[in-house]
Amino acid sequence: MSVGVAAIVFLTAMSVTAAALYFVKRNMEEAVAGEEFERISEMADAVDQKFQSRRTLLKTFGDSLETHRLETGLGLQDFVTRHPALKEAFDNVAITDLAGELVANYNGAHRIGTVNVSDREYFRRTVAAKAGVISEPFRNRLNGLAQIVLTEPVLDPAGEVAYVISAFVNLGEHNFLGRLADVKFGDSGYMFITTTRGVVIHDPDKSRLLGRAAEGPHAGAVERALGGFEGSFETTDRGGAHGLYAFKRIRATDWVLGAMYPRDEAFARIARIERFAWLGTCLLTLLAGGLAFVTARAQLAPLARLREHMQVARTAADYAPMKEAPPKDEVGDLALAFDLLMLERQAAQRKLADSERFLRDVTDHLPAVVAYFDRHQRCLFANQAGLAMRGRTRADIGRMTMRESLPDAVYRQLEPQIAKVLEGTPSRTEGTYDRRGKEGFFECHLAPDIREDGELAGYYVMTFDVTKRKQAEVRSAESERRLRGLTDSVPVLLTEVDLQERVVFCNGRYLTWLGVAPAALVNRPLREALGEAQYEQRRPLLARAFAGEVVSFEQPVSLLIGERVLQTTYLPQLDAAGAVIGLYILANDVTELKRQQMQLDALAREDALTGLPNRRSFEEHVRDAIARSRRSGLPVCLMFLDVDYFKTINDSLGHAAGDAVLREFGQRLRQNVRETDMAARYAGDEFVILLEAVSGAAEAQTVAGKVLAAMRPAFQLPGRTLQVTTSIGVAMAEPEEDFPALMARADAALYVAKKEGRNRFVMAASRPVPPGGASAWPRQGPSGA
Repeated sequence: MSVGVAAIVFLTAMSVTAAALYFVKRNMEEAVAGEEFERISEMADAVDQKFQSRRTLLKTFGDSLETHRLETGLGLQDFVTRHPALKEAFDNVAITDLAGELVANYNGAHRIGTVNVSDREYFRRTVAAKAGVISEPFRNRLNGLAQIVLTEPVLDPAGEVAYVISAFVNLGEHNFLGRLADVKFGDSGYMFITTTRGVVIHDPDKSRLLGRAAEGPHAGAVERALGGFEGSFETTDRGGAHGLYAFKRIRATDWVLGAMYPRDEAFARIARIERFAWLGTCLLTLLAGGLAFVTARAQLAPLARLREHMQVARTAADYAPMKEAPPKDEVGDLALAFDLLMLERQAAQRKLADSERFLRDVTDHLPAVVAYFDRHQRCLFANQAGLAMRGRTRADIGRMTMRESLPDAVYRQLEPQIAKVLEGTPSRTEGTYDRRGKEGFFECHLAPDIREDGELAGYYVMTFDVTKRKQAEVRSAESERRLRGLTDSVPVLLTEVDLQERVVFCNGRYLTWLGVAPAALVNRPLREALGEAQYEQRRPLLARAFAGEVVSFEQPVSLLIGERVLQTTYLPQLDAAGAVIGLYILANDVTELKRQQMQLDALAREDALTGLPNRRSFEEHVRDAIARSRRSGLPVCLMFLDVDYFKTINDSLGHAAGDAVLREFGQRLRQNVRETDMAARYAGDEFVILLEAVSGAAEAQTVAGKVLAAMRPAFQLPGRTLQVTTSIGVAMAEPEEDFPALMARADAALYVAKKEGRNRFVMAASRPVPPGGASAWPRQGPSGA
């Protein structure tokens, strides 16, 4: 034990040291990371100030140029070269006119008239905004250098842009950042800058300028910074080097300034402190452990004597207290407490024995078998009735198993229930046994004994003789047979359940429809008869029925006679006082009725002549489509068509020919629209097409042209051919436009198509736009095709 005390001292000291070092190390690492972020933040502020001062210089130069109102190239060139401060701040300063032509250049007039920058994005942005911008980094097409441009517009007296001043900064030059470019983190740490689009602005490796940050060594860290992160964190680069990274946005340019500080250099001082701390802790722990060992050995001598006394007490039948007086210290108090505890234990054992005798007297007089078995099925308790089943005595308790305590036939019937209770599930079953040469019946309940920690300790068994009850059930069987003969002939599934949800009766249709013998369901819980999934679905409906409500529902099922639809009704069974005592369950086959209903519904929504959806079906669909369009933001398009000169065809060739034309017209429409779109016969020779998720008027025009082309081939009528054309009004739905308004615009466009000569489509005009409003799609004027 002394060695144990020394070990505890050693482990405690080491644990405390480890915990202290952990928190100190973490705080110091956080301080280093915070220091790196502060430095990078200061550098970002310094870069901001550099850009602000350069922009101020450029703004002052532009204001001076506006004041002098120079209009000739020579005057502008002279004016630029008289400002040496521009050369100190920028690599070059150029002035271009509104057409992008170079009119003045600080680095020499030989480029004037040979350079045009009108295609540069910074030039177009400056002219459009009438304000200075900072360009994206680019490579100069004259000298091949990586550069950025600061611009400033020069306005004429009318406030329009007359010239654009462009100041070039060479990203590869040392003066781009000034002294900030020399800042390092440790011996090998460095600073880098990227745009928010991931383009490298500054890097110690000049070959990476204008390259993609995602292709560099610290791509993962930069990707996080581009997502908006500001601060510091640790990570590894693509080469496996572990570093402390810090990122800060530069406000003037919205660039990302980053720093990489190698972890070994950043935390070198922390590692030295940690090594010295561990060395000191080990020396002090060895010294304290040795001292604790000597002290504990001297203090534990009385405790060793108490241990010997305890070992003797374990084997004694009756406990006797220690003969020698215990010392007057903690060990003595422990010895006295042990004596008191052992005496109390003896009293508790006697009390337990008395309780066991009382329990056995009670259970021995119960008209049932009562027993307890552990999880290995070893019997730990059995009343007199249980022991008598196989001629056992109390001496067999603790030695015999459940299989040995029961007749073999009874045990085989209980095996499935034993398996359930050993899994922690209460179980109940009924079975038969030999009752003095005659068949007897028993009902057995098994309940698991689960401890507080969730572990199964064993299980309780209680078995009753139910022979008399079973005999009464046999007497009622004859009456039930007559009732079954009547109910089996009814083409309905009939079921009766009691308040305990136990199946009391079911008719023979269960065998012919489901292949389940009624006898296999009777006396079974409804949960078992239906299956767990079906029962959980119907549980709320059963609850309503047991509350006195008549409940009906329909459900598709697979029967031996095929796929059918059953209408199930729960009818509460009431006693004389009106209380619910059970349920009658009736399941009717309504398959044929549902089929007829579906046929009638289809006929009500389909045009009999063309087979296309009719007006009712189309109007239901179009309102749903408009609602989907408003949710998705993608417009719908309505096409309103009719057959050109259809009245003439009908009058000259007869109604049969007219019907043939309509059928062929509908078939061609169906073949030339997408599956997601709907073509329908609206009325007479009027047809409609609804296009969903249309990208714009161009797509609608393509579909309209496709429909016109589909009608050009001659129609084959009985005994002749006929050229048939169509006119189409096309309307793109606008925000908040309902179906009647959309239909009215399409109808108006159709009228225009007719007026312009037929065999064409016309795009409907947009609705008038209210003041301050705007339509979702560009306005389309009528156009013929």
